[in-house]
Amino acid sequence: MGRHQILRILYFQPEYRLTQVEIAAEMQVTSANVTFLVDGLEKDELVRRVPSLTDRRTVYVELTDAGRAFADRIITSFTTFSVAMFEGFSDSEKKQFSHLLDRLRYNAERFEPKSTE
Repeated sequence: MGRHQILRILYFQPEYRLTQVEIAAEMQVTSANVTFLVDGLEKDELVRRVPSLTDRRTVYVELTDAGRAFADRIITSFTTFSVAMFEGFSDSEKKQFSHLLDRLRYNAERFEPKSTE
């Protein structure tokens, strides 16, 4: 899931690349988590690490041609699936569903478990 999320994030960038810090911020995970995921994607030749030409401390994660092709396939498949899942719903029902998901996300972001002590 995380690997697909990185591919999707990079796919929608103008140059198909971001730094690991930017990816971590987008995913709301740690840099260590992104490093682990990028290592696997790099091993599968779906991304590559590219040093910045202007700042040697900066390294970009960039989709390879194979990564772009794979991301295109999974995004197209997901879009087709999503359209099929909403077939027969009215615009009003879709808006209501979106509103309910927004409320769930809002509650999840603010959730703090109560102490059991």
